This record gives sequence, C-alpha cells and structure tokens, in this order.
Amino acid sequence: MAIKRVTYNTLSYLVAEIKDRYAEKSAIGALGGLDKVAVENLADDLKKLINGKANAATTLAGYGITDGMTATEIASAISTAIAGTDHLSRVMVDSTADINVAADGAEKKIYMVKNTDGEAGNLYSEYMVIDGKLEKVGDWKVDLSSYAKTTEVTAAIANALTAYAKTADVTKAINAAVAGLIQLDDLSVASTGAGNVVTGLAYDNKTGKFTVTKGLTALTEADFTEITQQEVKAMFA
Repeated sequence: MAIKRVTYNTLSYLVAEIKDRYAEKSAIGALGGLDKVAVENLADDLKKLINGKANAATTLAGYGITDGMTATEIASAISTAIAGTDHLSRVMVDSTADINVAADGAEKKIYMVKNTDGEAGNLYSEYMVIDGKLEKVGDWKVDLSSYAKTTEVTAAIANALTAYAKTADVTKAINAAVAGLIQLDDLSVASTGAGNVVTGLAYDNKTGKFTVTKGLTALTEADFTEITQQEVKAMFA
C-alpha cells in the first residue's frame, strides 16, 4: 500500500490551526482588503510626514543646505593654504656662482653644490640663503658602507641553506617511509547482501579493501504518492 507524504488528517489540522491563529483580511479593517497601501489611505499626520520628506539629491543645495562649500571652493582653499606655507626645495647647481641670493624664493631653497674633492664623486656641499647672504650649512654624500654586496648576500644565502635538505633527499626519504604501505591503487570497495541500506562496513588494513554489507530495504520515491491539488483545495473550502 502506498504511503502519502502528509496524511490528510494532519494537513486538515494544520489548516484549522492557521484559521484559528490568523485573522482574515476582512476582519482587520479597511487596509486589510488592499493589495497596496497608498498615501491617500493613511492618516493626515502621517501624510504630512511623507509629503514633507527630502527627495534624493546630488548636492547640498538639493537638501536645503546653502552654507556648505562646493568641491571647487574646497580645492581652491586647500591650494591657497599650501601656497602660503613655507617649504624648502632642493636645487642642484654646478657652483656657488650659479646661486642668485636676490632671486624670488631664494631663502626657501637648499642649493646642492658638487664637491670635486668628494669620495667617488658622491659628495655635495649644502648652501642656503640666510638674511640675503649665502651660507654653507653642511655636506651630503651617499653612504653605502652598511649595505651588503651582491657576492656577500649570495654567500650568506648559500651558507644558510646548508642546514636544509635538498629536494632529491626529501623525495628519497618519503619513498623509503611509504615503502610497504598501502597505495591508492590498492584501495577497493566490494558489497555483499541484499537491500539498499548499509548495515555494516569493514576494512582490511593489509589489503586496503572495504567491504559494505547491505541488509535492509528502505522506502524509495516510488513508494510515496502526492496529495492532489483537489484534496488541498477541499480543505480550504
């Protein structure tokens, strides 16, 4: 005999519970019978709130804000502030004769004059215009003494790797460790018994064989029937 997925009595009880717990549209007032509630269906005070809302806008003026700065005004204010700030810039010159102490903005520059007596040509003397006069404020050079050379780095890497095994050594160690163990190709599955429900599972760790035992027959989709649409509609009649 076929078995239905949900008994008719159970579904009838469910429908009765729904009717008992939830009110019908006709019992919850005028809004209950509407598919969509419009502003006209709302109370006057709620209508005023909705009608007085601000519409979406892309500018501050669109929201009624008239004292905010525009993007152009903000960019202009930033540029003005930066331009009014004192800052130093570096200038490369061949000699102090090329420095014009009376030039506009001369006191805001650091003049780098190459020193021919410098080490490997990487030495410069720094000058600034102070109170209208050129003053030497220091020397500058590139110091690479604390940096390792390429050959030193290569030797350090090679020395650090001496404690690590090579790829060939690792492969050899792995092959030796798995020798005699069950390989993936050795794994197999066999089944015994009748039915479509597994009642037992055994594994042989020497051969790598799994044995599945079947001893029961479970219901399948063919053993069930659907409740018809007519039966469902009859419960809501």
